[in-house]
Amino acid sequence: MAGRPITVPSLTPKFTSTANLGGPLQGYSPQQTLTNFKNSDNVMIRKILRDSWNTQYATGKAGNDNAYKRVVTPFRAINHLGDFLGRQNYVCGGPNPINKTFPGRQGHIAGVMSMCDGTGVAAKSGNVRFVPDSSDYTTFKKQSAINRNYNDLGNGGDQSHAACSPLLAVRRGF
Repeated sequence: MAGRPITVPSLTPKFTSTANLGGPLQGYSPQQTLTNFKNSDNVMIRKILRDSWNTQYATGKAGNDNAYKRVVTPFRAINHLGDFLGRQNYVCGGPNPINKTFPGRQGHIAGVMSMCDGTGVAAKSGNVRFVPDSSDYTTFKKQSAINRNYNDLGNGGDQSHAACSPLLAVRRGF
């Protein structure tokens, strides 16, 4: 073991050079301080963002090799309020509502007819007549704002207080 020295690569992130909005560390939530407030609401919104906003439907492309762009709005796509490609009366696979093991039935029982189109985009499953109200849209807008700063390291401010200096200069009259 007395040969070559062991070299360890530097793993220190550079907080100033990043292409990610909010910071370089994915999924990082800074420690709570006296000036900011975090409660279970923040935790639940971050869980919703991880689970439902981190899908093909939220990014806008789905199907075989992400070849198909969504036709519905981002609000409808993220909340699964319509078919991703805007197909009407489209059925492909899905659950079989007919129980084949019911006592007294004999022979083959057919299930739902399947007419797949080969796109690889799943069909809409759910209540097609559901109409969202304004609170659903307000929740969507709140989540989209939080999603933009998901990796925010500065708790809403910058790291070096650079924005404060020009602001103070303006207030002093310089």
